[in-house]
Amino acid sequence: MRAPVAERHAFVSGVVDTRWDEPGYVSRVSLKGRAAAVFIRVLGSSLRLERVGWENNARALATGRPVVYVCWHGSQLAPTYAFRDRGIWIMTSLSRDGDIQTQSLNCLGYRTVRGSSSRGGSRALLEMVRRLRRGEATSMTLDGPRGPRHVAKPGAVLLAQRAGAVVLAVGARYGRAWQLHNWDRFEIPLPFSRVAVVTSEPFTLPPDLPVEEGTRRLADRLGECEAQADRRLDA
Repeated sequence: MRAPVAERHAFVSGVVDTRWDEPGYVSRVSLKGRAAAVFIRVLGSSLRLERVGWENNARALATGRPVVYVCWHGSQLAPTYAFRDRGIWIMTSLSRDGDIQTQSLNCLGYRTVRGSSSRGGSRALLEMVRRLRRGEATSMTLDGPRGPRHVAKPGAVLLAQRAGAVVLAVGARYGRAWQLHNWDRFEIPLPFSRVAVVTSEPFTLPPDLPVEEGTRRLADRLGECEAQADRRLDA
């Protein structure tokens, strides 16, 4: 079930941006965001999607602790579809592209906190921690928002440690996909293609664990999930 409109956003940047006063800007953002969401839903419904480890979502919830999902930026499209309509909180940037992404994610049943590593990031991270402490789930791309590709950043580790959350790594592999020529080599699975989305067993990051070790563990878990997804597609 999608959250009420008032509960889909958390604006924490403290930044006033005049672009919202531009004629037609709100309508353009709404149109592009909704179109992207429709595209993801239609494409996702055509995929031969195999969810591996899906029961680990229930296992994580059964711990009574909040949940942090992590995935790689370039392979997030299938997980975004697979975990839709669950009210998961995601951090989106304060850029114009972030405006469209926010609208799209809200239409897919996610909730958003605005901020990034370069603008409003500290406040956004604190807001994500608050959401976790209320028992709500969050998701982060481990190498986002600007890469380098598959180089783990500390945000997810700090989030999980400060909130005492359990972590679920989500890896995805596509049988056939378009690959964009950008920093993350973003992949869009072809319609009707096979896709494997693998969810790890829930695990924790102790509060005294060094951040560098935490990021390594997260990257290793994602690598294991992707390797398992490859094996399912090869079977």
